[in-house]
Amino acid sequence: MDINKYLPKYKLAHRDLLDLSQLTSEEIFEILYAARATKKRYQVGENSHALKGKTVALLFDNVSTRTRISFELGIRQLGGDFLFLPKRETQLSRGESMKDTAAMMERYGISCVVLRGFYQSEIEDFVSHCPIPVINGLSEGSHPMQVLSDLFTIWEAKGRLDDLKLAYIGDGNNVANSLIIGGSKVNMDIAIASPGGYTPAREIVERGMQYSNITITGDIDEAVKDADIIYTDVFISMNEQDDEEKKNKLSRYRVTKEVMAKAKPDALFMHCMPVHRGEEVSADVVDGPQSIVYTQAENRLHLNKAVLTLLLRQ
Repeated sequence: MDINKYLPKYKLAHRDLLDLSQLTSEEIFEILYAARATKKRYQVGENSHALKGKTVALLFDNVSTRTRISFELGIRQLGGDFLFLPKRETQLSRGESMKDTAAMMERYGISCVVLRGFYQSEIEDFVSHCPIPVINGLSEGSHPMQVLSDLFTIWEAKGRLDDLKLAYIGDGNNVANSLIIGGSKVNMDIAIASPGGYTPAREIVERGMQYSNITITGDIDEAVKDADIIYTDVFISMNEQDDEEKKNKLSRYRVTKEVMAKAKPDALFMHCMPVHRGEEVSADVVDGPQSIVYTQAENRLHLNKAVLTLLLRQ
């Protein structure tokens, strides 16, 4: 389906946004159109009060820069309030259950909860006891808000989503999982180049293959051939211990100018950040003319605002 031929209704049927597997292609388009409209209003200084009188709790289990900033500013710009709750400062850190934490949120007048850094099973446990909308801001297996923002960024930059090829180089982590699911649902071909033992889960790959071409390979050249987008992420995720063996295996999966030269001439470079220059990407790539990482980061703000508006207007 061509996103440019889609007529948005600016509605979302779901109460929660936990994983891209729950969304249809049309629902992804709804979110991306809402993000585009939100960004246009932001650029001309128009204010929205979609969250007036509403409070969003940000319950985070790890450190954050872009997720925290984009949600906090986005909530304020929509006229709402936020409550930042690091897990270590709550009774969750002392063994209180997700059930008890979730069940009392609405009682305090909270309208939505954003969870970040928890396991997917913990998020699902929380949702099963929480009567208000929940957003997955990042889990060990999924990063839906990041990839929705990435799809929006690609649409802006390339003018379309279908019939593009995205090559992801590096660890088959939560971002890679969500790129496979989200990218395939908008008819984008996805190629993943990872060393053995660090490829995305088979079930994720098989799910993506229902919608588009998914290639899993250990060969970087195969992955980047004819690619429109080259994407990478850190080698060691936040909740992982520093693993020298993993770093060594991934060291030859660095995105360099030589790698970029093997993609299409107008290929763009993306990274969800934080960037470790000299590890997963060379400085001349991430700071070069093909890089759109800062636009990618900015669009987190507009995407988050769009999702909050869609979920909380119901």
